[in-house]
Amino acid sequence: MSRLTIYIAKWKWCGLVSLTMVLLSLLPQMHLWLVRGHEWNGAYVSAHGDEPLYSAYLNALIDGRSRKNDPFGGRDDSANAPLPESIYSIQFVPAIVIALPARALGVSASTAFIFLIALAAMFASMAVFWLLNTVTANPGLAAAGTLFVLCLGGVFGSYGVFGTLVDIAYPVLPFLRRYEPTAVFPLFFIFNVLTWRALKHTNERKSIITALAAGLALVVLIFSYLYLWTAAAAWLGCIGALWFYLRPSDRTRTVRVVIPIGIITVAALAVYVYLLSHKAQSLEQQQIMTITHRPDLFRVQEIVGGVILGALVIGVWRNTIDRADPRAIYAASLGLLPFIVLNQQIITGRTIQVFHFEVFVVNYTNAVALLITFALSVKLLPKRLLIWMVVLSSLWGIIAMGLPARLLFVPVAIANDQRIPVLRRLNDLSSADNTIKELRAQGKTSNLVFSPSVALIALLPTWTSQGTLLDVTGVDCGSITREERKHFFYMHLYYARVDAAAFRQGLNGTPDRLADELSSVRSVVFGHARIFQALTPEFHPIQPDEIQREVQIYQAYIDSFSRDEALKRPITYAVIPVERNFDFTNLDRWYEREAGERVGDYVLYRVRLRD
Repeated sequence: MSRLTIYIAKWKWCGLVSLTMVLLSLLPQMHLWLVRGHEWNGAYVSAHGDEPLYSAYLNALIDGRSRKNDPFGGRDDSANAPLPESIYSIQFVPAIVIALPARALGVSASTAFIFLIALAAMFASMAVFWLLNTVTANPGLAAAGTLFVLCLGGVFGSYGVFGTLVDIAYPVLPFLRRYEPTAVFPLFFIFNVLTWRALKHTNERKSIITALAAGLALVVLIFSYLYLWTAAAAWLGCIGALWFYLRPSDRTRTVRVVIPIGIITVAALAVYVYLLSHKAQSLEQQQIMTITHRPDLFRVQEIVGGVILGALVIGVWRNTIDRADPRAIYAASLGLLPFIVLNQQIITGRTIQVFHFEVFVVNYTNAVALLITFALSVKLLPKRLLIWMVVLSSLWGIIAMGLPARLLFVPVAIANDQRIPVLRRLNDLSSADNTIKELRAQGKTSNLVFSPSVALIALLPTWTSQGTLLDVTGVDCGSITREERKHFFYMHLYYARVDAAAFRQGLNGTPDRLADELSSVRSVVFGHARIFQALTPEFHPIQPDEIQREVQIYQAYIDSFSRDEALKRPITYAVIPVERNFDFTNLDRWYEREAGERVGDYVLYRVRLRD
C-alpha cells in the first residue's frame, strides 16, 4: 500500500468526523431556517448570553471602526476622547480575523457568526483528530475519540441545563461559544501537537523549528482568550517538568524546546502587559476578580484529573505502563492541568471566574487524557468499542445541541429574527444621520436609540452603529462608570413608565409584567457576582434590605427627573413594539416625536428634545 493511500485512508476518518461535527454545530441554525423559511431575516441562533456582545464588537470592526470601541455606547477611540483597553481590544485577534473577510465579502456580523460556528467545528475536529492520531498512532481511535472529546467534553461539571453532576452542558457544546473560545479553540490542541512533536524530534533543527511554531501558536492564543493561553502555558510547564524528570536522556532537548517557546511567549507577554496597563479601571471589577490564596481542590474536573493520574500510577506500578512512555507523560500532564489552573491563586492571590477553565478547557483536556490513559491500559482496542463510542458520542451531541435549542434558543432566535428589519432600517439611516461620519471624525455619535425592549437593544449593535441609551458595554470599555450605567438604566425604565412596584418585582426576580424592560435590572443594579454563584467563590446573595434601599433610590430618581437629566443622554430614535400598548407619557414630556415609520413588528420614531 502506497504512502498516499495510507494518508488518504487515515484522513478520510477525519473528514467524516469533521462533517458530523459541522452538522451538529449547525443543527439549531437549520432548525431556525426550517421554522422561518423565506421569512428568515438573518438571525443566528445564540446559545450563550455573551455572544451578542461579541457580535456587536465584530460588527463595529466590520464597519471599519477602531480596535478600541464601545459598540453599545456609540464610542470609538480618538485623539480627543481616547478609550482605555478592554477585554475586546486586548483579545483582538479572533475579532479581526473574522472581521476582515466579512468586510471583504460584504457579509453581516450575524452571517459571519453562522459561518464561524461551522468552520470552528470543522477545524476543532481536525485539530483534535491530529492530536489523538499523533499521540496514539491509531486513526480509528482518533476518529472515535474526536467525537468523544468534542461531544462529551462538557458532560462533567456543574454548569449544565439541570445543574447535576452529569449534565447537558450549557451552553450546549461549550467550545462552540462564538467567538471566544471557538475561533481559536483548535489552536490550543495544535499547540499541544507542535510541542509534543518538538519534544520527540531527534533532529535538532526540526525540533527547534517546531518549537518556534508552537511559540507562535501560543502568542496568538495570548491575544485571543485568557483561559486558553493561561491553560496552554500551564500545560507547557507540566509537560516540560515531567519530560525533563522522567526522560533523563532527553533533558537537553527538553530545554531546547521549552526555551524558544518561553522567549517568544515572554516577548508577547510584554506587549500584553502593556495593553493591560492601559485597561479600563473598572475592568477587574467587571470581570469579578477575587483576592484569595485559598486552595480549590474538589471541583469535578480535579476529581477526573485525579482519577487519570491514579490510573497512570497503578499502570506504572503493575508494569503495564512505562513511566517514560511519551504517551503516559502527555496524559499525566493533562491530568495535572486542572490542579494547576484552578489553584494558581495560591501563588498569585488572584482568581477570575475560574469556571471558564472547567467549561472551555480542562473538561476537554481531561477527555483527551482519559482516552490516552485507556489506550495505554488496553493494548488492543476492539473495533466494536470504537463503534459504540462513535454512536453514543454522536447521539449525545444531537441531544446536547438539539434539546436546549428546541426548548430555549430557537424560540429566542425567532423573536430576534423578527427584530432585524427595524435594525436594518436603522443601519440604512446611519449614513443619513452621520453616525459613521461622527464616529470617525469625533470618536462618538450623537445618535442614541431607546426601546422599552432590552432584547432589541441587546441585538442592535450587531446590525447598526448607532449608540444605545443603555450602553451595555460602556463599563467594560471604560466609556462610562458603573454608577452612570445604573442611571442610564433608570432613565430607560423612566421612559418605559416602569413604576417602583414593578421595579421591586424585577429586583426580586419575579416580574409579572414588563419582563423585557426589567430583564437585566438585577445585574445592572447589583452586578453579576451577586446573581451567578459560579462567578466567584465569595458569593453573597442579594438581601431584602438591599432591594428596599434600591427601590427607594429609584423612586427618588423618577420623582426628581428633569430636563437636565434627559440632557445627560439625549436620544435620537425610539423603537416601540407595535403589539404593546406603550405609554408615551414620560417620553413625550421631554421629546417631540416625528411621524412613526412602521417597520415589521415595530414603529420607529425620530425624536428631539423639547425646547
